[in-house]
Amino acid sequence: MANHIKNERWVYVIEGENGNSARVKDLLLMGYDHFSKAMPLTNHVHEDAYEFVYVDQGVVDWEIGDETYHTNAQQVIHTSPGERHRAKFDYIGPSTIWWMIIRDPAQNKEWFGLQEEERQIFVNWMQNCPRIQLVSKDVVVYFKQLKQLLQNQSTVLLDFQLRHYVMEILLHLFHHSQLVVHSPNMHTYTQQLKDRLQQNPSARYSIEQLAKEFGLSESHFYRVFRETNGQSPIVCMERVRIDCASQMLKESKMSITDIAMELGFKTSQHFATVFKKMIGVTPKAWRKQNMQR
Repeated sequence: MANHIKNERWVYVIEGENGNSARVKDLLLMGYDHFSKAMPLTNHVHEDAYEFVYVDQGVVDWEIGDETYHTNAQQVIHTSPGERHRAKFDYIGPSTIWWMIIRDPAQNKEWFGLQEEERQIFVNWMQNCPRIQLVSKDVVVYFKQLKQLLQNQSTVLLDFQLRHYVMEILLHLFHHSQLVVHSPNMHTYTQQLKDRLQQNPSARYSIEQLAKEFGLSESHFYRVFRETNGQSPIVCMERVRIDCASQMLKESKMSITDIAMELGFKTSQHFATVFKKMIGVTPKAWRKQNMQR
């Protein structure tokens, strides 16, 4: 079913706009992306701004400077001013993300209209907060409200409401008050499943088998797994295999067909299709690019 959903992108650039939204100069950009297949996301940098990205669905790997970071659904990752960043391998895989770019509070004494003492609190927090934070899905409500306001701009209090919802998002992160996981046991089980697949990537597990292991009905297991991980069990398992494939393409001289068979794909064509959907390029192209690094 997901294969029939096209990529969807919405981006709003505050600067250059007229009207009430233009008065909120500390919110530079905001966007929403739904990727049904891998898309380019190459190196970029925000010299005077922070970027916050909330992963609503899927799994996204990032490179910030020389470090690699792994994010799952319900996690927010941020970059600081001047940090060069990109999706790992320059492609972001199937996922849904919300993001916003806001001006550095340390460089603007009138930041979002806060008093000096309040602004300094945010300055200190942003300079020291964890790179990745877990938040509840409630934060999506505020992103959607921001999107709706920017699309309609039908109220004279728009600038006030924009500031309000940006603050709500930041406060979700600042207070660490919503470290809610739908099922801690499911998170543990998911990691165990990934470990099993890394040891034996050709293994194939049905939803029926996994649900029986976890002690739930198939439909209940599927729902809890997707709510907890932001992706279906099948997509999660395929992602592990593709990660294994990336390493094998880099570290071995095995043919692409042999790698496909080693990972349990019925044909090299099916393997190539799944690989390109998740990584953004074919196995052959990825191997060539990676060997040039």
